[in-house]
Amino acid sequence: MKKLIAGAVATVVSLIGLAACQPDAGTPGTAGTPDGGGSGKIQISMIGKTTDDHFALIKAGALAAGEALGAEVTYNAPDSSNEGDRQLNMLQTALNNKPDAVGIAPQDGIQDGAPTILEQHSDIPFVIFDTPLPGSDVPIATISSNNKGIGAHVAEEMSKVLGGTGKVALITNGILGTAAERRDGFTEWLAANAPGIEVVDIQDGEADPAKSRDKAQALLQAHPDLGAMVGTGNYSTIAIADEIIARGSNAKAFGMDADPDVLTLMREGKVAGIVAQNPYDMGYQTVEMLVAATKGEKPAEKLVYTDSVFVTPDNLDDPEIKKTLGLE
Repeated sequence: MKKLIAGAVATVVSLIGLAACQPDAGTPGTAGTPDGGGSGKIQISMIGKTTDDHFALIKAGALAAGEALGAEVTYNAPDSSNEGDRQLNMLQTALNNKPDAVGIAPQDGIQDGAPTILEQHSDIPFVIFDTPLPGSDVPIATISSNNKGIGAHVAEEMSKVLGGTGKVALITNGILGTAAERRDGFTEWLAANAPGIEVVDIQDGEADPAKSRDKAQALLQAHPDLGAMVGTGNYSTIAIADEIIARGSNAKAFGMDADPDVLTLMREGKVAGIVAQNPYDMGYQTVEMLVAATKGEKPAEKLVYTDSVFVTPDNLDDPEIKKTLGLE
């Protein structure tokens, strides 16, 4: 994994202190920091999608990169992921402060307005992180998790645990977007690399805990000889683990993403493994790219993927894993 230098959710406070950042008085309720003009440092403005644990880790990585590279990093984000107008205002406010470079994780609600704003400021380097922004050629790069790769990663690790044979089932957290990419990565890897493993069924839990639990129960009833069940998101992984225990099944639970409840189940031996994203590294790399761009250095690729990591009960307490998951 790249540049897991320090930090995670548990260290966000100290990193904010190091970066001399405080909440933006002009945007109450945001996880924000004011622009630091007059310091002689490169000024980087980062605008997250929201303030959840995933973006807290992105913020931590961004602030750590700024500290390491001698840049002044400003980070703001709306409180929820359905505040497109507010995020657009944050973007415009950031640009009014004349930063040297800008990173943004666009909400769905700014997909129409943001490209126009970026075009008006195309002399500034932009990097899109976490979520693509269609309709704009202005950004020098987009950095995100490879969701298809995450699906393939968990398929590969699950295959190793099962010895390349057995029956498995998948519960998705939707049928479009990220969930579809993870589903396809999972099934395509198995089809190409593990002919001894049969995917007997794929069900959609609709990112709903109760529906995911119902799907898990039905799958175990229909296929009592399952070797493993896999969830493409936190709700489906939790539902799978709970239902396997409730029914006394020998199936192993695997998942994607590292919700605290999933990690608790893993510590209890109820989840065999998950593939976790690396949001800390995403934040770090975004600032690295932006700082380099201010010096005329652009990334070789327009689309950059962060690494994912396979987490098991055996490596959960490894220092590098704990940094990635925000456990220290």
